[in-house]
Amino acid sequence: MTRFRRTAVIVVLMAMLAGLLPPPAALGQAQPGATPSPQSPQGAAEGGATRADRPVDGYTVGAAALNVLWVPFKVGQCGIMSGLAVLGFVFTLGAGRDWSASALEEGCVHKWLIEGDDLRPPPAPPGPSASRP
Repeated sequence: MTRFRRTAVIVVLMAMLAGLLPPPAALGQAQPGATPSPQSPQGAAEGGATRADRPVDGYTVGAAALNVLWVPFKVGQCGIMSGLAVLGFVFTLGAGRDWSASALEEGCVHKWLIEGDDLRPPPAPPGPSASRP
């Protein structure tokens, strides 16, 4: 039972450090400068719809399914590139720090989640205008 409690505390602390969970003291406080403002229907009609307002379509479902494979691949890539970056830095005695930084950035910094917008085809270019002779 002690091991379970210790593991649970470590998981919660890691989630708070990663920014996934707010600290317990911040749960009852409002964000500074954040005032709730209702969105006008006119803004949504003009194309101001947020991502939460967008209906779920095949691209969003496909992106979610693709993330099931992509995220573990990205974790492996990040781990391998981090190891290579550390080895490159140690074996060159710090002279290869630029290469190490670029290897770490290539493996770990780029986009981790695929969204539906990444899979959607680009909008078609507008056709020739009617005002041309």
